[in-house]
Amino acid sequence: MVQVKHRTVTWRHFIDLVHSQKAWMMRVIADLDITPQMAQSLLAIAENGSLTMSELAGELFCDASNTTGIIDRLEARNLVKRRASATDRRVKCVVLTAVGRRLRKRIAESFEDLPPAIAALSVADQRTLREILDRALAHAEEQRAPQ
Repeated sequence: MVQVKHRTVTWRHFIDLVHSQKAWMMRVIADLDITPQMAQSLLAIAENGSLTMSELAGELFCDASNTTGIIDRLEARNLVKRRASATDRRVKCVVLTAVGRRLRKRIAESFEDLPPAIAALSVADQRTLREILDRALAHAEEQRAPQ
C-alpha cells in the first residue's frame, strides 16, 4: 500500500509542478499572441506532420468541438490548413502552413529557457531530473509502440 501511495504522490507532484509554471508559460507565449491551446496544437501538428481533427483532439485532451474552434482560429491566421485525408475524404487532416512552421519554430525557441522551478535546481539536480524523465519517456514510447 505504501508503494501505491508513493507513486500517486509522485504523479501528483509532477502535475502540480507543471501547473505551478502556468504563469511563466503564459508570459512566454504572450509575445506570440496565441493561446496555450493554439501553441500546443502547432507543436503537435509539427511533430506529426499532419493530424486528423480527432487525433489533434486526443493530443489536446479535449473534445472535437473545442479542437474545431482552435483550428478555425489558426486557419484564420494562415497558420494551418485543412486537407481531405488521402485515405478517407470525409476525414480532415490539419497541416502547418509556412507561416505556421515559422511560428512553431518561435514557440520552440521561446521555451528553450527553463521554467523558474526547474532553473532553481542545481545543475546536478537538473541533469538527474532530465535523466529520469528520459527514462520515463522511453518507457512511454515502448508502451505506444505496436506490439
